[in-house]
Amino acid sequence: MKIIFLDIDGVLNSRAYDRRRNWDEQTDIDETRLPFIKEIVDATNAKIVLSSTWRQHWNKDSNRCDSDGRYINKTFAKFGLSIFDKTQDLGITALRRDEISKWLEDTDEEIESFVIIDDYRYGWGDLSEHFVKTEPNFRLGIEKEHVEKAIEILNKNI
Repeated sequence: MKIIFLDIDGVLNSRAYDRRRNWDEQTDIDETRLPFIKEIVDATNAKIVLSSTWRQHWNKDSNRCDSDGRYINKTFAKFGLSIFDKTQDLGITALRRDEISKWLEDTDEEIESFVIIDDYRYGWGDLSEHFVKTEPNFRLGIEKEHVEKAIEILNKNI
């Protein structure tokens, strides 16, 4: 199994998007970014694991999702995407890399390869070769070059 550890803020939205989105509705995800995730999934058959802080709103049992979790499911579904799982919240002092490492350690699935798509650049340590950094401050979050790098990482079987 191939896994995409996906952050939302800074990957599926950006400062530019925040300036134009409708703040009166739930529009936290820039839907123009989701075709990029779909392209990765289609090219690799990877499953999406939420590593974003948004994971607190999402549950495998859709009946246990809050309104933000339902929004994620509904928005992803528009593009034929779904969330497979989420990383565990290990507390305020934990690094995202620790949560990803714990998920990899605890899963019963045989992981062929994985990629981490996130806008946070520090502290990836031994996971760095699996990391694709997006730029939400001066660009649009995930873009074509990130898709290509993610597909390369997933298909290399690092």
